[in-house]
Amino acid sequence: MNVSFIGRKIKITPEIRELIEKNIKKLDYFADHIYDFKLILKKERHTFLAEVNINVKRKIIHIFTKTEDLHSVIDTLFDKIEVKIRRYRDKLINKRIIPLKENIVEHEEQEMISSGFEESA
Repeated sequence: MNVSFIGRKIKITPEIRELIEKNIKKLDYFADHIYDFKLILKKERHTFLAEVNINVKRKIIHIFTKTEDLHSVIDTLFDKIEVKIRRYRDKLINKRIIPLKENIVEHEEQEMISSGFEESA
């Protein structure tokens, strides 16, 4: 996973970098599917803006937040990231794994009926 941080009108201090990296570690359960993670922090007047572009397989996830405190904008952003990635991961699971399990169960039931196990019970 390629990770990059960009600060516009903000200097990314080691404290901010450490906070961001700590929050990125929470995404380790999905790190195999994330190819590129680009975080942009901006300051406009009295508000802080944070946006992130996450390249995953066949999709780019874009998330944007805006608050008046730098730490809260980072926390809010990573809360949104976690929800979006979990939703994307669930979509992948639902499209590929669950239909396969249902087909296997139906196939086993048909085999049991055709072999006569249900009639003798």
